[in-house]
Amino acid sequence: MTFNLQPAFTQIPFVKISYNIGCMLDIPTGVYEVGVHGESILNGGLGAITGVVGIGNNFKSTIMHFMMLSAMSRFARSTANTYDTEINMLQSRLSQLACAVKDFCGEDVIDNGRWQITDKTLYYANEWYEIWKKFIKEKRDNLSKISITTPFIDRDGVTLMKVSVPTFTEIDSFSEFETEDVAAMQANNELGDSGALTLHIKQGLSKLRFLTDIPKLIANGNNPLLMTAHIGKEIPMDTRAPAVKKLQYLKNGDKLKGVTDKFTFLTTNCWQCQNATPLINDTTKAAEYPRNSDENQRKGDTDLFLVTLVQLRSKTGPTGLIMQIVVSQQEGVLPSLSEFHYLKTMDRYGFGGNRDNYYMELLPEVKLSRTTVRGKLDRDAKLRRAMNISSEMCQMKMLWSRLPEDLICTPKQLYDDLIALGYDWDTLLNTRGWWTADNDNHPIPFLSTMDLLKMRKKEYIPFWFTEEQRSKLKL
Repeated sequence: MTFNLQPAFTQIPFVKISYNIGCMLDIPTGVYEVGVHGESILNGGLGAITGVVGIGNNFKSTIMHFMMLSAMSRFARSTANTYDTEINMLQSRLSQLACAVKDFCGEDVIDNGRWQITDKTLYYANEWYEIWKKFIKEKRDNLSKISITTPFIDRDGVTLMKVSVPTFTEIDSFSEFETEDVAAMQANNELGDSGALTLHIKQGLSKLRFLTDIPKLIANGNNPLLMTAHIGKEIPMDTRAPAVKKLQYLKNGDKLKGVTDKFTFLTTNCWQCQNATPLINDTTKAAEYPRNSDENQRKGDTDLFLVTLVQLRSKTGPTGLIMQIVVSQQEGVLPSLSEFHYLKTMDRYGFGGNRDNYYMELLPEVKLSRTTVRGKLDRDAKLRRAMNISSEMCQMKMLWSRLPEDLICTPKQLYDDLIALGYDWDTLLNTRGWWTADNDNHPIPFLSTMDLLKMRKKEYIPFWFTEEQRSKLKL
């Protein structure tokens, strides 16, 4: 009889799932996993717990909503709920943000009930939490009725992993997360009364308990949680004492307000909105990227902002990463325009032509300029796809030091070499790079950026290619 040198523990899932959300947030937080067909699936984007922090008017709520809505839009039965602790959300505004997400195809997810919003006037934090816990338990108890098949291979190397339909929760903001007992202390004591001296300690303990409880609940219920928090200034009790930085990339003197240290310990990714500046053209004084010619003449238009994001903490990628995304005050985060702006700042990576009139090397027939790119991105799905692939190629080159040297190429090389091998770029651009439930049977074929790089080296052929398409390849 042999002795087993391992205790009889059940092992964790082979893959800890993240949901693709685009806008250059997937590559820095993800890795590629190989699927059953040899395809490369990017497991990155929105993890189990996400924090978005910043001062007021830096678009932290808008960015959080984009992350959640982008992930939600790619799963047919998924739902979301938002707990507004600041009591300032407008349903019409949230509907506007949701309808701007391309993958919803015009669906109003608030009107049809897929996204529900409640606030502190209806439930104190402890009441809201009990309802939320009950929901997670019901999801767990009904797993067989709501399970979906992912494209990720399970630990046995054969079976595809199954999880429950993803549901998403937002708390905006955790800084104002208030339990009923603390509210009673506020109501029963006048300002300055000794009965309220322990108010903040009591609320802090409730928040600590909440953050301690949620990781298992989130995992059991496949319910990613997103939270915003406010940034304030640290006021030292002893001005002579040296400042202590709890997060390496948090600015000196900044602190997260009204949250415990577990907020950053437990978040899969914690982003800080450090700066938001109007994106205005220096010459015209109108929007840098106008929707149309009329808007190009509108001086002082401040719809577009450039928001600087800093990765304060990440369990799935590099901490300290700095990136910029384009946000519209009307439409929210603009992922394709953000990718365009990123490529433009990276020495015009993937662009052909001159500085005023240019094109994407993956889609050379579409001519672009600063004043037309936003409108064309809105109308042209293939252009958005070319922008997404190019931005991911650039990020992989810049951020992934272990990327095999022979896979690295420019978009022009990728374009030309795949044509030489017999591939049709019209077919390749009518695809998606994000994974979803029952991934093989989605009406839009799956093709990741890594797949394209491997196709150039003859290491992969899209599994969904027909025999006729395969026969035309020069391999």
